[in-house]
Amino acid sequence: MINFEYQNPTKVIFGKGVIDKLSNEILNYGNRVLLVYGGNSIKDNGTYDCIVTQLKKHCISIFELGGVKSATLDRVYEGIEICKQNKVELVVGIGGGTCIDVAKSIALGAANQVDIWDVLTGKIPWDDLEALPIGAVVTIAGSGSEMDGNSEIDHDVTGVHGSIGSFIKTYPSFAVLDPELTYSIPFQKTAYHGVEIMIQALEQYFCDTHNTPIQDGFIETICKVVMEALKDLKHNQTDYNARSQLMWASALVTNRILGRGKGAKWMAGPLSGIIDEKAGLNYTTAIAITFPKYMMVCCKDHLSLFKQFAINVMGVNQEGKTCLEIAYEGALKLQEFFDDLGLVHCLKDMDMPFTTYQEFESEIEKVAKRNIISKEDLQRIVQLSIGGK
Repeated sequence: MINFEYQNPTKVIFGKGVIDKLSNEILNYGNRVLLVYGGNSIKDNGTYDCIVTQLKKHCISIFELGGVKSATLDRVYEGIEICKQNKVELVVGIGGGTCIDVAKSIALGAANQVDIWDVLTGKIPWDDLEALPIGAVVTIAGSGSEMDGNSEIDHDVTGVHGSIGSFIKTYPSFAVLDPELTYSIPFQKTAYHGVEIMIQALEQYFCDTHNTPIQDGFIETICKVVMEALKDLKHNQTDYNARSQLMWASALVTNRILGRGKGAKWMAGPLSGIIDEKAGLNYTTAIAITFPKYMMVCCKDHLSLFKQFAINVMGVNQEGKTCLEIAYEGALKLQEFFDDLGLVHCLKDMDMPFTTYQEFESEIEKVAKRNIISKEDLQRIVQLSIGGK
């Protein structure tokens, strides 16, 4: 185990009906709040009315930034302007990772006389900056953004990516996790986000550090619990226990406790990035395609951990098999589980026109420079993700 430091300041309010406690949490920081939310789903399922009604009852002044469907700079600027013009005291992101990430960047930009894009692109360090208090109301389990200080924002014109790392002042001060708010999420979307939870956990599992039985056991349990929850939700979308397990697992995988002492490589983002833009896919779809292929190709590199995962999580029978055969079978079984959920297996299944990894050569080159996965292995991963042999 390697040395580490750990701190997480986010207060979690978890359980059935805890959305009713939102006003009390907000009033700990002020009575002028900006709500950041996405499309129409929170209005269609009653979440929006529930929140607005209770906030008005407690005489909280509400300002809104709605229709946030992607984490882009223009929406961040818009939110910062609302905060400054209206002396907003708290920013609350309602939804999943997109809205919560936007809320974090707004809170940072509104509290300082700097261009937030300069912060997101590293021109101005964030260490000495302040931020408005941030709240999170999770309506879809998956990103875990409610439990970390990260904010991922894309420039709306150039497409350039910017980010805030794990900055202590952009951790939400509180996160409301009410599993009932996720009942209306269709199973297919739930499945993709459930798989995202697993992959975020496994990024912290398959690494060079050994002798971490606590971390490994924690990650293995989360993966097994998520798999069982998704199986249950496939048959009953309003299974409260299954929704609860997914929501808590999502919070745990990104609260920085799982990977402490392990030295995670965080390869999922780069892997998805190879195919997502050119193929027009979102992150969750792209990573659900590429990650099992990564496991099939790269299980040789961390053989003991891949074997351990195959046995402890996927239930592979090791009798009469080599370590590599066990590890590879574990990767195949995970792919089969994704397939059983109805997730896209490869680009060919989506009638994409791609036929060879060479069509993604420039994207492969970029990821290869990170020196986490070899160029040859990346080519093989992409070929399998396209649908080739």
